[in-house]
Order: sequence, then C-alpha cells, then structure tokens
Amino acid sequence: MPVTMPQKIWLLFLTATFGLTALSPTHIAIAQPKKETLPNNLGQPKRTVQSAARLRLNLPPSLGKPNRRVPAATRGGNCIANNPKLTALIPKYDTALTTIGNPTLYFFIPQNTAAYLELVIQNENDNEQPVYQQKYQTNTKSGIVGINLPPNTLALNQKYIWNFSVICNPENPALSKVVQGTIQRFENPLLMKKLAQATLQERVQLYAEAGIWHDALDTLARLRSSRPNDFKVKADWEALLTAPGVEFDQQLVQKPLIPAKETPKLLLNN
Repeated sequence: MPVTMPQKIWLLFLTATFGLTALSPTHIAIAQPKKETLPNNLGQPKRTVQSAARLRLNLPPSLGKPNRRVPAATRGGNCIANNPKLTALIPKYDTALTTIGNPTLYFFIPQNTAAYLELVIQNENDNEQPVYQQKYQTNTKSGIVGINLPPNTLALNQKYIWNFSVICNPENPALSKVVQGTIQRFENPLLMKKLAQATLQERVQLYAEAGIWHDALDTLARLRSSRPNDFKVKADWEALLTAPGVEFDQQLVQKPLIPAKETPKLLLNN
C-alpha cells in the first residue's frame, strides 16, 4: 500500500525527534501476544485441607498454661534423633479432654537407642503415688505411636498429669527426654447419645466440635490405619493436627502412623 503524504511527514517527524529509522507502515513490527501454556492440572481440584476437610476443632478456652510437647534441652549424650524431636500429640495449652477411663495417648518417637520408654500418670492433687507407671520396649521404627492405658485408669472429673520419657541411661535420669501433659475425663450424656448413632468419621467431627482432643485424635488415628489411602481421612488428620491451638508443622503431620501391632510393648520385668 503506498504511503500517503501525511504519513511520510509523520515518519520524518519521528526520525528527526527520536532518531528512529524511517520505516513504512508495512515494515513496522507489531508485537504479537505471547501464547500462554495451560497448566496440566487444569480442572483438577486442589487437594488442600481448606477445600477437602470439614473438620473443625473447638478447644476449651485456654488458661495460658503451656504443655511440654517437646523435651527440654539436655547436656551430654543423646540416644534419640532430634529432627523432629520426641513430640506429644496434644494441644499447645492446658488440659486435653477424654470421655473414657482408658484413653490412648499419642507420641511421635524418632529413631533411638534408648534403654526403654516410660509412662507415669499422677493425680494432679497427689504427687506421691502414681496412678499408672509402666515401662515399654523402645520402638523399632520412627513414627507416631499410640500408648493404650488399662481400663478405668482415669476417674471422672479428675485431672491427671502424665510424663512420657525416653530413658537413655537409667543411671543418669538427666539424659532422659521427657514430654508432659494434663488430661481430664468428663461425662457428656447428650454427646454420648449422638455418638451412638454416628459413623466413625462422624464421631471424629462430634468429638472435635466438642473439644475432646484425645477421643477425636484416637478415632481419627484408627480411621487412618484402616483407610490409608482415603483422601478425606488424610485431610481431616492434617486439619486436626494444624488446627488453632494445636498447630503442628507439616513435617510432623506427614509422619507415618505405626500400626498397633508394632507399637512399643510392655516390659514384663517392670
């Protein structure tokens, strides 16, 4: 297409003003829009706790008393790995609740060369005589384990303090790794009625909404063991362990749950 006189004058003006080479419109390069590459996962749901999980944990109001979920630093030898550390799976603060007399307490236990493990439970108002004291064999695998208490260990409406220890050297208690928490058993007849008519996954939700930590965690752990590939159960597990007031990191959330048959066994020569 021939260049008209006004176009020629305009090109000469641009050349004089900006030092541009006079080009006819037929030779001016026009920027083409960059072709976008669509992601491979377009249309697939995002697998996040927010989109998949319905679990909501309502813990009782905090009194500000922190639990000792990981051991304090110790000097000297070390018989247990520290990344991540021995960890009690309990909320960050105050008393964790249960509705039964023999709850299961859960811990992440790393690889270790300990002499044995020990669990001691005491009445909050009586530090003299333990309500329960038992030694266990060390676990052979790193992971999250459940320690079952005997029937009727806990009385109704009574607070207990428990200590779970990895005993590195029985001759030197200062080298032991210890975590500590508080637990209380209480009764809720209305909740019990709802639970009797609920599925296991519905029970997890009912326990969580009522703020009953130990029962929610144990029920969910059993579900996770029986349905290892169930995405909804995995999402609920992550939601529970990262809920406000609990807030474990992803490194712990992703740790394997050790099957019941492989959890630490009682030491008979206790």
